[in-house]
Amino acid sequence: GVWMSRSIDGGRSWEPNRLIYTDPTCPCCRTSVAVAGDGTMYVAWRAILTGDVRDVVVTRSTDGGRTWAEPVRVRSDDWIYPGCPHAGPSLEVDAKGDVHVAWWTGKEGEAGVYYARSADGGKSFVAQAIATGETARPAHVQLAVSGQRVYVAWDDGLGEVPRVLLRRSADGGKSFSPEELLSDPGVAASYPVLALHGDSVAVAWSQTTAAEHRKKLASMVDMKDPKAVMPLPRVGQSEILMRTGAS
Repeated sequence: GVWMSRSIDGGRSWEPNRLIYTDPTCPCCRTSVAVAGDGTMYVAWRAILTGDVRDVVVTRSTDGGRTWAEPVRVRSDDWIYPGCPHAGPSLEVDAKGDVHVAWWTGKEGEAGVYYARSADGGKSFVAQAIATGETARPAHVQLAVSGQRVYVAWDDGLGEVPRVLLRRSADGGKSFSPEELLSDPGVAASYPVLALHGDSVAVAWSQTTAAEHRKKLASMVDMKDPKAVMPLPRVGQSEILMRTGAS
């Protein structure tokens, strides 16, 4: 399930933990939380639906987390997968109260990164593809929103070696620019994060050599096995990069 706790004194004390969703939830895909200007709280996660469908849902609370609306699927991906892809959604709310979600799905023929926006407080979503193909490795997607500007960054799972890419919107998520390559050629770049300040955009990610990435793929365990353990990477093989730009 999905749990939450809230502090109303700057983190000095916390309210009791609350269970906000009791049905099965993908345990390794991170949850995401955002709060609107009017105090409405939103939480997104990858739910385990009937038939082992693993789609992203969003719920909202208008009373400080005491009660929650029925979760809404941001898109009917209908991706059936008896395992955990380790790829959760990214969630943001803009100043108007529009809800923005970006995520990855592995459904064959429609695999890749998607974005959806809700203009009615998370009751319904309009989705569009960001980067998709027949098949794709799990991508780790990040959103950042400021005014009408929406940025989506992800590590590309469509090619042999992951690259950090970015697309941006100047109209609140209705349309997006072509993808921009941020990481250098010949390296395996993954796990991007985004930050905005004024008209500046910062993207940071981790990267390793393409050869080390291939070794990691060759030794990867089958995550469909509930007893599988994901090994840690070798110390000293990765580094952190950051790139900044203007909007």
